[in-house]
Amino acid sequence: MDSKTRLKKLADAATIKIETNIPIRRYYRSGNEMLKMARVYDDEGNMEAAYVLYLKYISLFLEKIKNHKDFAMVLPAEKKKTNQTLKLVLSISEEMKNKLKKRYEEEYEVWLIEEEERKRKLEEEHRKLIEEQRRRAAEERERADMIEKDRQLAIWTQAQIDKGLDPDAPEQPSSQPAGSPAHQGSYPDPPNFEEATAPPRYDDLGGSLSGGEGRGLDAAYPTAAMSGLSMDNFSSGQPPTYDRSAKPSAPSGGAGTYNSASYSSLPSASNSRDMPSIPDRSMKPVFGHDTGQRPVIVPTKLITRFLELAKPNSDRNVETLGMLGGKLSKNKFTVTHLLIPKQTGQSDRCDLQGHEELGDTYDSEDIILVGWIHTHPAYDVFLSSVDMHNQYEYQNMLNEFVAVVCSIKFNETGYLTLTDAGMEEIGKCTQENFHPHSKTPALFGDAAHVVQDDNLDIKVMDLR
Repeated sequence: MDSKTRLKKLADAATIKIETNIPIRRYYRSGNEMLKMARVYDDEGNMEAAYVLYLKYISLFLEKIKNHKDFAMVLPAEKKKTNQTLKLVLSISEEMKNKLKKRYEEEYEVWLIEEEERKRKLEEEHRKLIEEQRRRAAEERERADMIEKDRQLAIWTQAQIDKGLDPDAPEQPSSQPAGSPAHQGSYPDPPNFEEATAPPRYDDLGGSLSGGEGRGLDAAYPTAAMSGLSMDNFSSGQPPTYDRSAKPSAPSGGAGTYNSASYSSLPSASNSRDMPSIPDRSMKPVFGHDTGQRPVIVPTKLITRFLELAKPNSDRNVETLGMLGGKLSKNKFTVTHLLIPKQTGQSDRCDLQGHEELGDTYDSEDIILVGWIHTHPAYDVFLSSVDMHNQYEYQNMLNEFVAVVCSIKFNETGYLTLTDAGMEEIGKCTQENFHPHSKTPALFGDAAHVVQDDNLDIKVMDLR
């Protein structure tokens, strides 16, 4: 693809939309985390991924955020800070665009040269294929000509035998005049071509067409397919001369049998299945990283540390929640922080408090919010309707966002995420508090992108 097309694909990947049912503070928080991830990708040399994140930030705060129903409630200081950041991001993204354009143009020039070389090789392979077809066809014609000569010789030899002559006897000179009876009787009459080539009559073969001395011509002499015997050979009464040392072996179809199907077995130049396939270069990946969910590495000791902090609440049948912060590196997230924010809890729910303090901690620790964890003191591992709505707000902005649920009653832990069906249904739901949702298809399931690591440590910060 040329540079213009590739840049457009990057711009298309930066599409973002505003959902008014998601709190506006979540968009501002996500904007900050976009910039953190963009800087990581840029430092690692993944300019395309960084460019897409910068474009998302520009689209969000230059156009889309104004359409949120709570935009008027954003503090002027927050708006001013965001606008200043936006000007910087615009400058960075424009510089990146120019670098990407130059790189794409250089890659496109290289691709054109490679494409010409590929076409040249393809044409050369096609030419060799045609030459091989012609060579094999010529060999088949030569083989057919020689087989036909053998067939004509067999017919002539049988004609001589039918006349009582020895086809292998040499010609003897005669002293008689050419027109004398003796001369006429000492040489066989020239065979009639039509008689010689016609099949023998039943009576001429001793009254039998099968076995013994009287077996038929077809049994005695194999049938073949060749041409080129001159009439002069017959008129002279002599067998045709040819080089028997050049006689080819019989075709695989049997002695004296010409298999015309061998022509159809040759590869055809017009048959596209025999031509080398041409790769579709337009399918080059847009990004240098996987477009699916990136791995989230979680320290195994996270659960033990969290349950220790949650035990006082668990003993009172009260839920406890925590937020998981981490780092992005080499296209995977690693959970490094467990933050216990200010909160209020009950037996069936827990509500986060102190969003501003929590956001300041993310920034000071330079971490990205990648998941949350909470207990179910009296229930098993699942996501309630309230949990699913909370999960949607985060997963809508970061696809890898994970929900960890610890069942105190059943001593079980699950790493969960909303399915595509769950994202679709919860995204359309405007109800609050506990309410029913579809059972099938499943709205949440195990987070297959989560990997536990026994060797990782975790930093715990209790902000309560």
